[in-house]
Amino acid sequence: MKQNEFFKKKMVIGMVHLDPLPGNASYKGNKDEIIANAVRDAHTLIDCGCDAIMVENFSDWPQYSTEVPLEGYSVQLVAAAKIKEFCPVPFGINIEMNAWKQEWIMAYSLNADFIRVEAFVDNRAGSFGYIEGCSTGMMNLMAQLPSPETMIFADVHTQETYGMPDVPINELAGNARNHDASAVVVTENDQCRRITVEDVKSMREVMGDFPIIVGSGVKPENVLDYMEYADAVIVGRGFKKDHKVDPDLVKEFMAIVRSKYN
Repeated sequence: MKQNEFFKKKMVIGMVHLDPLPGNASYKGNKDEIIANAVRDAHTLIDCGCDAIMVENFSDWPQYSTEVPLEGYSVQLVAAAKIKEFCPVPFGINIEMNAWKQEWIMAYSLNADFIRVEAFVDNRAGSFGYIEGCSTGMMNLMAQLPSPETMIFADVHTQETYGMPDVPINELAGNARNHDASAVVVTENDQCRRITVEDVKSMREVMGDFPIIVGSGVKPENVLDYMEYADAVIVGRGFKKDHKVDPDLVKEFMAIVRSKYN
């Protein structure tokens, strides 16, 4: 999917958060249940009006750095493939933290519309270890496995990490654009605090009409404020109740968005 086609309207990206996967310390031996839960949540997000969905190994704890175990990757691939079969909206992949090679290979295999990359043009450190900007390696991999319809949504200053070195977030956004990202994802500001509406406004002034996605902290009471300056928002835990996507929460959120943005 091309950038201008995806962002022709304000977009809400709903998250399919996978339960802990095989190979992770939190895995409970419930492979079939993981896949069934993912398919259930994807149906709920789609049926309740989300504009796009993204499948992520969100519950793996501790997190990985750059690469996930093959056994967990394989289950995520199966779940993503099953969802892709019935998904009528744009479909994306995220594998934490910054498993960019595995993301692109999965996206290439499934013809996914986008991937999310946590460290595209900046180097970050966190509890998982260290992740490096991957834009050069990504371009080489994309040349080997071309998927021109797959977009890169690049985090800048991804949450719960620290810059190595610190670079101002608006400068990172410009770097991501210059390295052929299709959009930037913002979650934390230069003070390592949740991104504010004013932060997004500041980035908009610097980035012009380049797509900006708010990746966390968006709620029914603030989504319209963020969307004044952002092109899309990502919602995960805000759609959850009792560990699954709740249709009423999704419908309430989407009704607020559509009251202003069709």
